[in-house]
Amino acid sequence: DKIIDRTEPDSMLYLINALAFDAAWENPYKKEDIQYGTFTSRGGSLQEVEMMYSDEYYYLCDENAVGFLKDYKDGAYRFAALLPEEGMDIYDYIRSLTSEGLQKIIADAKDTPIKAAIPKFSYDYEVTMNQILQEMGMSTAFDASRADFSKMGNSALGNLYIGEVLHKTFISVDELGTKAGAVTSVGIKTMSLRPEVQKEVYLNRPFVYLILDGETNLPVFMGTIVDLAD
Repeated sequence: DKIIDRTEPDSMLYLINALAFDAAWENPYKKEDIQYGTFTSRGGSLQEVEMMYSDEYYYLCDENAVGFLKDYKDGAYRFAALLPEEGMDIYDYIRSLTSEGLQKIIADAKDTPIKAAIPKFSYDYEVTMNQILQEMGMSTAFDASRADFSKMGNSALGNLYIGEVLHKTFISVDELGTKAGAVTSVGIKTMSLRPEVQKEVYLNRPFVYLILDGETNLPVFMGTIVDLAD
């Protein structure tokens, strides 16, 4: 709903990019498909949650995790979940994932019956990305003396540079489908300032989830669930 609470005197420009995703499941859950269950958080606490049970048919696995694919209506997008093996820390699993490895897991999806369960969840997340982007190699734009935004604009007060990159996300997954959104704001400042048996994948402990483009299988949204406490 909101990303900028106030403007600062030395802020010359804001670039804001937003996207929204709202999709229904190909097969929505019925009332009888939803039961209370227990989710074990990364910290070990047991949390009562509503679990949505279904039969799925695209099984995912690698040496450290299992998961499944679930289609949204019309097949334009797919939900994917990866559940690390019990005892493996979710962040250790994430560090082991590579772009190529993730694409291979999706591409190697096996057509086999799966008993699946997804907890209902909803959360938002906010992070300032300055340090992340600089560590990725984008350093000049944040340097008040070296940044060059002269083709975009100029200020009599001094050189323009990026003061802050703020990113916010929201996602809600329930029996009808998924709603997700992301907003990024860039503030420009002036220098003066196994054998075939039915598989089971119950997402009752920390897991990775993705929303995939239905044609390319490229992630358009991804995250982790480590805790479902309010």
